Amino acid sequence: MRTDSVDESLLVEYLLGRLTEKEEVQVEDRAFADRDYMSALNAAEADLIDAYVKDDLAQADRRAFEHRFLASPERRRKVGFAQALARVTEEAAPLPSRIRETQNTWQAFWNPIRAWNPALRFAGAMGAVICVAGGTWLIVENASMRSHLLSMEAARRDLEGRAQTLRQELSQAQTRAEGRAAVTQNNAPSTASRSPLIASLILIAGPSRAESRTEQMVLGRGAQIAHIEIQVEPRDDYPRFRAEVHTRGGKEVLSFGGLVRRSTGDAQSVAMDLPASALSTGEYEIALKGLRDGETPQDLGYYYFRVQKQ
Repeated sequence: MRTDSVDESLLVEYLLGRLTEKEEVQVEDRAFADRDYMSALNAAEADLIDAYVKDDLAQADRRAFEHRFLASPERRRKVGFAQALARVTEEAAPLPSRIRETQNTWQAFWNPIRAWNPALRFAGAMGAVICVAGGTWLIVENASMRSHLLSMEAARRDLEGRAQTLRQELSQAQTRAEGRAAVTQNNAPSTASRSPLIASLILIAGPSRAESRTEQMVLGRGAQIAHIEIQVEPRDDYPRFRAEVHTRGGKEVLSFGGLVRRSTGDAQSVAMDLPASALSTGEYEIALKGLRDGETPQDLGYYYFRVQKQ
């Protein structure tokens, strides 16, 4: 179905992940059915990438762009290419003083070429264009690779720091839990009803974001640790996994790296332990990624759950 009106602000909100699930489905269905609307969506994406590279986005839009838009490997490749091209363009821009210094040299170079016949001049011009294009492509690819390596190294250091902090929090939580368990065992009647110290939840991937299931975890007053297991598909054969926990509003809660899958009956899953104090009542999202040395992390799925504190 064709349409004459395109809400560009709606497309930007869609690319930044700020629409509801129903609105996202409407945008995607319309883009699939309307070629002009798909072109407008692609143009909005290009403008958004250009604004990000030029640092023209507002702080909130920039955070949303990095959290949602850059979650896709294909979109990260587009942004990396745009950044590299911007650097190459800036570095390759000739200065007026440099032009004046080399003008006589180029004049002496071109004078003999002008004496060639037209066919020879055309062949020489085509060879020069090919050389320039090939050199530019090599520069762009090298710059993109350097940028990617630097991003991976920064992410690795950040992950190590978060993992260390999480281990400390879990150790402290376990110590407190053991101490409270000992006090409860010594002082409380054996038949007394107590909230469990560890709350568990098993998440299963939905077929799509719009159809994904929302499980619920109830944290009692005495709960210290939230144990979450995520079932993975047999085809997700990665040596390691990373899980990023966010609120549905996009705020990062915790990130886990170096997770390994294990067999639980007939299924396979990865597990993580979160301090119960890090979770408040509300909805959360877990982004699971597959990790393999020398490769870009692969998005495996999103898992949603709700926390209810008593």
